[in-house]
Amino acid sequence: MTPPVSRSSSPERTPSPTSRRRRGTRGGAVLAALALAGLAGAAVPAAAQAAPDRQAGRRTAPAVEKLPFPVDTSNQAGWWRPLDRFRGVTYFAYNAPVADANRHEVHVAARGSDGAWTSGCLRTAAGACVTYGDDVGHNQPSIVVDGEGHIHAFVSMHNHPWRYYRTTRAGDVTSLVDAAADMPDGDLRFTYPVTVRGGDGDAYVMVRADQDALGKRDGRLYRFDTATHAWSRVATVAAATGHSFYPDDLKVDTLGRVHILWEWGPWPASALRHLGSYLVYNPADGSFRDVSGAARTVPVTPGVGEPVVYQPYAEGETITSESPAVQTAKIALAGDTLHGIAYRYRPASNGGNFSGFDVRYATWNGSAWVRETVADRTEAGTVVETSAAIDATHSVGRTRVYFVAQAAGCGDTRSQVVVAERAVSGGGWRFTTVGDVQPGLQRLRALPHPSGTDVLYMTAPLADGARGGLWHALAPRVGAPVPGKTFPQIVQDLMGSDVGGTNLAFGAQVTVSSALRADTGGEKAVDGLCADTSRWISAQGDTAPTITVDLGSPAAIDRVRVHSGYTRAPVPGTDVLRDFTVEARVGGQWQEIGRVTGNTSGTVTLDAGDVQADQVRLLITDPSNNTLDVARVYEIEVLG
Repeated sequence: MTPPVSRSSSPERTPSPTSRRRRGTRGGAVLAALALAGLAGAAVPAAAQAAPDRQAGRRTAPAVEKLPFPVDTSNQAGWWRPLDRFRGVTYFAYNAPVADANRHEVHVAARGSDGAWTSGCLRTAAGACVTYGDDVGHNQPSIVVDGEGHIHAFVSMHNHPWRYYRTTRAGDVTSLVDAAADMPDGDLRFTYPVTVRGGDGDAYVMVRADQDALGKRDGRLYRFDTATHAWSRVATVAAATGHSFYPDDLKVDTLGRVHILWEWGPWPASALRHLGSYLVYNPADGSFRDVSGAARTVPVTPGVGEPVVYQPYAEGETITSESPAVQTAKIALAGDTLHGIAYRYRPASNGGNFSGFDVRYATWNGSAWVRETVADRTEAGTVVETSAAIDATHSVGRTRVYFVAQAAGCGDTRSQVVVAERAVSGGGWRFTTVGDVQPGLQRLRALPHPSGTDVLYMTAPLADGARGGLWHALAPRVGAPVPGKTFPQIVQDLMGSDVGGTNLAFGAQVTVSSALRADTGGEKAVDGLCADTSRWISAQGDTAPTITVDLGSPAAIDRVRVHSGYTRAPVPGTDVLRDFTVEARVGGQWQEIGRVTGNTSGTVTLDAGDVQADQVRLLITDPSNNTLDVARVYEIEVLG
């Protein structure tokens, strides 16, 4: 049986003129195409807009633009929907910094057809910008624009009463005021608001509501009727004693049905969750159905099993911190067809830690859920992690799964937005990237469009405003796909990257004068890892150790960065390289880049002045101030 997937209402689908409801009007604005730029780049003039390469027939790379507004370090969540698009205008909700480092304002920005940005804060009755306390993963905004163009914002709720704002003037991001008194169930407290616009222009929000006195936190769906301008509770979707409901996603199809996605966690709360679950609500008759089309009575419980549950636990398993876990999931929907569910999944225990998540995708084959791993950490060598951000879209015959891959380098954690794409006609997943490698990139959201171009929200909420920020990207599906890679190849590129350049030494051939043991060879100094288990350590008695990195061919070298030492040193600086010289081979001759004496720092960077060299070496004259007197080098980075 065909899954009851909604014909995806497009992000800006509006009711027809014959709709049963009276609708307001608003001048539409066409979203200008964004120019190609790196993640840290500024917008490029409209004349440089990305367009398909018609001669080559190849798809253009995603166009990326940084929003001209600072974002707070708390602007990161996995469940949220901080992005909407209506009649050509794209809206972005985000936490904005204030003087108090532990608080934030909530702003909504809009980008018009002329490329100009406007932004406004949520305001109190007196007109001041309201502030809320920081709480990463909880106090973040979700928005939805209804069919009349009014913006609804649900913000900063972690077991709080409703914090809900609505515009007084349609489309005006400067007119958002408190409207919490309009919400039902005002005596409860709420978390994780997830929003969507209905096929008829109504607005929906799904939240977790506390029922702590009963030992449960249930999931509730609410609807804003644009005919009456009133909110009502549709239903309590799921509830069970000893369990907590975690909203993941809402999507609306072209039949107007609302697709609902959530996870179960143990009551009262857990970052590791289980039983990824899915239902469809039909507002036409008020029914709830599972993926097979069978009617379901709500609230459902964790014991309902498949086909509501697309990711079960292992048979008979007792849930512990060591159990396999789900964290963050999104629906890929097009027309009235469910194409699949993308989610992060930790397949086995990782010592109870909140890491070790792969990317999975579940599809319904007509009789059962079929689960597959899209991105496997172990296949990539376990040096990469995925952040709690994922999304999925489907258009023009292709499914995409978006996620963030992170690799811990010797400085900042390097992050990259990765796209896994597959045609409905078959074949494997192809991996490409969006934008540049960015330290601190944490979360994303994707909004599909019938044209095949996805609108992306990508945030790197660092305190360092020069590198942190919020980006808007357009990822087209027009033309033939750009050359793809495997996931391990994407990870290798990420490990060998550097902000603003490339680490030419990553994975290069290395020659050393000596090694303490077989597991401390020179290759450990160019593997991208800064760990005590991954260092070149010279042999005792080698009083002048050397290490040479062969780049393979001449390349312009901007900087050489040397990381050395031992994390458990009792005295800072005891185990770092003390005296050494860095040289580059230029035209077959060695020349000095820099000389370091009396060093006590774990990281030393030398300016190479863009010298063209094919090899770089360290001549170490004082390996360390430790009694063993051996060289301990985590990593040598040759940055081009």
